[in-house]
Amino acid sequence: MANASISGLVLLFIIIALMLVMVHCESRSFEYGKPTVTGKIDSMTMLEKLGYDLSKIAYYRRMLSGSPERISPGGPDPQHHF
Repeated sequence: MANASISGLVLLFIIIALMLVMVHCESRSFEYGKPTVTGKIDSMTMLEKLGYDLSKIAYYRRMLSGSPERISPGGPDPQHHF
């Protein structure tokens, strides 16, 4: 019984110690041998080089955006309710 509680405490201590170490760790992506952000090709240029139709991409982007570009009518027709 005593061995189980001691091993449980040791395991708990190890978990807490690992959690404290992980708090100070930071993840960074290092891209060795790749150009910097300013030297990268933007996505539209890359899609154009791959043969995609940029006008279709712009059309689908507008269709999927949250703000529609169509004009709604001025309101309800007053003769409709008579």
